[in-house]
Amino acid sequence: MNTDLNLSATRLQRGELQRIPDGEGTRVLNLEGSLWLTQQGDVRDIVLEAGDSARIEHGGLSVVSALSDARFVLLRDEEAPSQWAWRIRATQAALAAY
Repeated sequence: MNTDLNLSATRLQRGELQRIPDGEGTRVLNLEGSLWLTQQGDVRDIVLEAGDSARIEHGGLSVVSALSDARFVLLRDEEAPSQWAWRIRATQAALAAY
């Protein structure tokens, strides 16, 4: 198991957005706040609260928008689902130390 905490969290203020080109297979893991995720080729809009995650299932452009001040990380698809809960807790603990 990869136990490094070198995850780079992206911080967005309310109303800001992050473009994710060709993110298929990437998981958006919300650490803090509220995010809105939309994907090219997908009619669904996904709202992520702190601790929630969603997988980008389509190629093309995806957009993450902050509904409130938020922090999130992007995880590669090959990370085992059993590690996500651990990574959520570990990353939140590391960020809380700031």
